Formats: sequence, C-alpha cells, structure tokens
Amino acid sequence: MVEIITFVIYLSIYIGLIATSFYILSYLDYSKKSRKFFSEDELPSVSVLIPAYNEEKSIASTLDSILKVDYPKEKLEIIVINNNSKDKTLEVAKRYEKFGVKVYTEKKQGKGCALNLGISKAHGEIIFTMDADTFAEPQSMKNMIQYFTNERVMAVTPTMLVHNPGNIWQRIQKMEYLLGIFLRKAFATLNAVYITPGAFSAYRKKFFDEHGGYDEKNVTEDIEMSLRIQYNGYFIDNSSEAPVYTMTPNTFKGMLIQRRRWYFGYIRNVVKYRKIIGKDYGDLGLFIIPIGILSIALSIFVSLYLVFDNLLKLGNNINLLSDLNYNLNGFVKFNSYFFKSLFFNLVTNPIFLFILFFILIMGFYLYWAKERIGNKEGFVFDLFLFFGLFAILFGFWWMVSIVYSIFKKDVKWR
Repeated sequence: MVEIITFVIYLSIYIGLIATSFYILSYLDYSKKSRKFFSEDELPSVSVLIPAYNEEKSIASTLDSILKVDYPKEKLEIIVINNNSKDKTLEVAKRYEKFGVKVYTEKKQGKGCALNLGISKAHGEIIFTMDADTFAEPQSMKNMIQYFTNERVMAVTPTMLVHNPGNIWQRIQKMEYLLGIFLRKAFATLNAVYITPGAFSAYRKKFFDEHGGYDEKNVTEDIEMSLRIQYNGYFIDNSSEAPVYTMTPNTFKGMLIQRRRWYFGYIRNVVKYRKIIGKDYGDLGLFIIPIGILSIALSIFVSLYLVFDNLLKLGNNINLLSDLNYNLNGFVKFNSYFFKSLFFNLVTNPIFLFILFFILIMGFYLYWAKERIGNKEGFVFDLFLFFGLFAILFGFWWMVSIVYSIFKKDVKWR
C-alpha cells in the first residue's frame, strides 16, 4: 500500500513538471510569431449581448463601460436581454434606449435562453457576450477583434480580472484570475482553450448560424460552447491585451455554489464531448484535457494524503508523549506543539520540496500576469493568501462537484 501511495505521489510530481514546462515553452514559442491586424475600415460589425437577471445594482455601470469602448459607433450594436428580473433591471436598461441600446425580454428562464434570443436579434458579424456585472476597458474590444483576422478563429477570450477585490475570498479569486491570464494564453498557443467565459467572450456569428445557439439546459454554457467550437475543428484564441473586470462572490458559500456549478458543468461537458480526447484534436485532446483530469484527481489524492498523514503522525506523537507523562495541558502549550509538529512534519517530507518548486512556478506565472496588467496593489499579501488557502479550497470544490456528478444531483445557477 505504501509503495502504491509513493508511486502515485511521484507520478503527480512528474506530470506537474511536464505540464508546467510545456506551458512556458509553448508561450515563449508563440510570443515570437507575428500576426495580421484589421485596419480601421476593415473592422467588422459587432453586437454585444448582455443577458440580465436581477442586476439592477450593476447593469448601469456595465452599460456605461460598453458605451465608452474605442470602437466605431456605426459598427456597434448593444442588446440587453432581461430574463424575468424581479427587481428594476428592466427599468434601468430602458433608460439607455436613448443611447441606442436595444432592450428585449426573454420569458424562458436561463442564460442560454436569453443569449439565444439576443443572437436572433443581432446584426453584427462578431458577437460579444457580456455579463451584466462586467466592466470592459475601452481598448479591450478592438484588441480582441484583431484576432479574427485568422479565418479559423471562431472565438476570442479576454483577460479576466476581479473587480475591486475586498475581503479574503475575493483576494484569493484575484490571484486565481491572474494565474488564469498566463494559462489561458498558454492554452491558446496550443489551440486548447476549453472555456470561453461569459463575462466578455467574442464569437463569429456565422458559427451560431451554422452550428446552433447555446444549449439552454446546460449550467455551464460557456464550456459547452468552447468544446463545441473545438469539436468542429475551429480555433479559440486569447487576447492578453483585453482586460475585463467582473464582480465575484464575496462569501465562502457564494464561491462554493459558483465553483460547484463550474466544475459540475465541466465534468458533464467533457463527458458529452469525450470524443475530443485523443490525437485527432491535437494538444487539446492528447494533452490538455487528459492532463487536466489526471491533475485534478492527483491533486485531491495528494492533498488528502498530506492532511491525513500529518495528522496521523501528530496523533502518534501526542500518544507517545502522553505515555511518557509529558504535560500538554493548556490551550497555548498544546497549540504551540501542534503547529510546530505540523510544520516539522511538512518540511521534512520530500514531497514538500516539490510543492515549494511548484509554488515558485506558480509565482512566476502570477508575476508575469501582474506585470502584464500593471496592477501591483496588494500583490505580496494576496500571494500568501492564495498559496495558503487555494489548494485546500480547490480540492474541496472538486470533491463536492464529483459527489454531485456521481449521485446525479441537480445543479442550478443560483
């Protein structure tokens, strides 16, 4: 049993080393390549779809940000789709009709339903889907559009950032999104992007015309759409020059509900498009998705092993000290011994050295992303929060999502 556990742990380390090296080398290779750009006259027409459900607090700011984008106004169409909001979302949206914003109401509940109505009303060659709690920088749209000079590109993803991170939970997400900046760009170099975030992704309208709209029963319609694009042999690119800020959950419960939906949806959609896995779909099918699945399983295993192994060693030490009549009474004395022993067990475990190495690699990713967007506020403090808590949260979210998938529990948007 011990030999099996050791093998699994070192296998996970080996896979991690391959993956991290592969991502860095792929990005460095891609950064040397040149690409074409649209001239101002060549820019395609754009429709921005904003599905909204109970977003009265943020939709005005979202509309203000999209009205300020640096894009020819005669080529820009903005559509709000109210999806049975119970607050004043519709009332707020209609105030913007005087600025040319079109407002519709979709009676069928669901983001996919709202987006499909918007697609049917849209006239743009390129369609942006924009959450009603998202704010784009003025240059982001034009920077993303430039990637459509490649006719094989059917979608482009932005640089996702957290809007005004306040508490611990949002600061952890801030660093997670920073990490995503590097990884999404690395995946794009391999044509292996497997999610087009709903916050501000762009698509060719002809893809919807030829392959249908959003799956209205899918809880992660963005993952389903990205895998469908890949399944049909097209490309998804990423613009690291297109910052977009989105509001994120500010409580542990809110994060759990969101991640449970994300990971549950990922499992369901990978099963749906399981034929992608294999050599016929290049790096996505041969490397990114299989390594992703394996990494999730191994990270959960290693995390659980480290927790239980260290607690078991600690329990044995306490029992030994009790047999020797060593006094551990008192809150301060017991906790001092507890944390000292836990720290000693960790740093003397060879696995811990490899974990430190991965932390350095992740630190490099995060530093690259931070320099890319020029936001240095609170970086060091948030870095410690991220490394201290994210791995635990990540494993917990995945275990919950796997349980929901195995027992076929219902997962909804809210």
